[in-house]
Amino acid sequence: AVTALPSAIATGKVLQVVSATDTGNRSTTSSSYTKASNSCDVTITPLLSNSKILITCNTNGGVNAAGVRGTFTFFRDSTDIGTGDGIRTYENANSTSYEKPIHISSLDTPNSTSEIVYSVQMKVQGGGTVYFNQKGKTTMTCMEIGA
Repeated sequence: AVTALPSAIATGKVLQVVSATDTGNRSTTSSSYTKASNSCDVTITPLLSNSKILITCNTNGGVNAAGVRGTFTFFRDSTDIGTGDGIRTYENANSTSYEKPIHISSLDTPNSTSEIVYSVQMKVQGGGTVYFNQKGKTTMTCMEIGA
């Protein structure tokens, strides 16, 4: 069991790390944010209400044609923490599909000690398909950092 630390002791320290992985190939043609992978959801319960949560996701993916833009963001429960414009965007200027490493990260201040579910979501612009985890393994990690 994890016990709460006095905030003076926890300041600037990593208090907990939670991660999830996925090995499935995912894609969407939706122009609205869609969960990239249920397997990559990370559930974390902050120990301190003023903690920061560093969220990272390492994967690979891309889009399928020229002029197609894939946008990735994180959601805290049902709230987009990428302010609607996404955290990471990939656009294809070539005439063929492509794949590349995708690293997404963000620092969130949830102001809560209740359970939170973070997810990575994606959408596409330009009428094509955006891909997530085309090969290998995706890892999403949340680190609570004492503020």
